[in-house]
Amino acid sequence: MRNRWIYVLGLLLAADYLHAHQSPATATYLGNEGVLVERGDTKVLFDAFYSNSYGTYTLVPDEMASAMLAGEPPYDGIDAIFVSHVHGDHFSAGPAVAYLRAHPKVPIYGSQQTLEAIADEVGADDALLERVVAVDLAPTDAPASFKIDGISIEVVAIPHSGDRPEIQNLSWRVTLDQLTTVTHFGDAGTVKEDFERHAEHFAARRSQAAFPPYWFLESEDGKAIIQTHFNADQVIGVHVPAAATGNGDEARAKVGGDLFTDPGESRKLN
Repeated sequence: MRNRWIYVLGLLLAADYLHAHQSPATATYLGNEGVLVERGDTKVLFDAFYSNSYGTYTLVPDEMASAMLAGEPPYDGIDAIFVSHVHGDHFSAGPAVAYLRAHPKVPIYGSQQTLEAIADEVGADDALLERVVAVDLAPTDAPASFKIDGISIEVVAIPHSGDRPEIQNLSWRVTLDQLTTVTHFGDAGTVKEDFERHAEHFAARRSQAAFPPYWFLESEDGKAIIQTHFNADQVIGVHVPAAATGNGDEARAKVGGDLFTDPGESRKLN
C-alpha cells in the first residue's frame, strides 16, 4: 500500500511539473510600456509603476494598479520588477515605493538613476534600498547579468530615442524558468550602431517575445533592426499613444505588426 501511495504521489508531482512547463507563457499589457510576463508560477513586471501620461500615453487603469498593489491574481507572487528608465511615463518613485512597501520580498532592477529616484523618495538610510539592484551601464559597456530563483537576467544600455544621453535607458532580457525569454527595450532609439555594438549579446539567446516602442514598427531603420538584431519569435510594440485604445486592429494594420493598445489584453508566448 505504501508503495502504491508513493507511486500516486509521483504521478501527481509529475503532472504538476508538466502542467507548469507545458502551459504557455503569457504577456499582459498594463499601459504604455508596462507588461506582466508569467510562466507557471514565475512572474515579472516591466515599467509597471509610473504616474504621468504627458497627456498622450496610457496610464495603468486604477483597478489594475489597485490589484497589483494588493497582490491580487494575476499580480500575485511577483518575483521581480524591471525598470527601463526614469521618466514619468515609465517610472515614478512614489507608486514603486508603495508597492515595495506592500511586498517586502520583491526586488526591483533598474539604472543608477532608478536607485537615486527611490533614495530621494525614501531617504538614503531606508532599508528598502537594499532591494534595489542598480545597473550603472553606459551604451558602450558590456552587458551585465544576474540570476535569482527561476530567473536569468541580462541587460545592456541602448540610448534613449531622440539623442538624450542624460537618460540611462536599459534593455532587459529576462528568462523565466529557463524556458521563456522576453526582451524589453524601454525607449530605445532606432539607431543601427547602438544595436550593432551589442550584436553578439542579442544573438546569444533567442527571445520568445520582444517589446520595443512602436516606432520600431513604423520606420525602415526600426524594421531593419528588428530583422537583424531582435532574434525574437514575436515582436509586440508598446508605448502606443492612448488614442489607439479601443482601435487596436486599426493601429496594428497601420504598422503591419502587433501592438499592445488596450490595458488588460494578453498574448500567449510560444
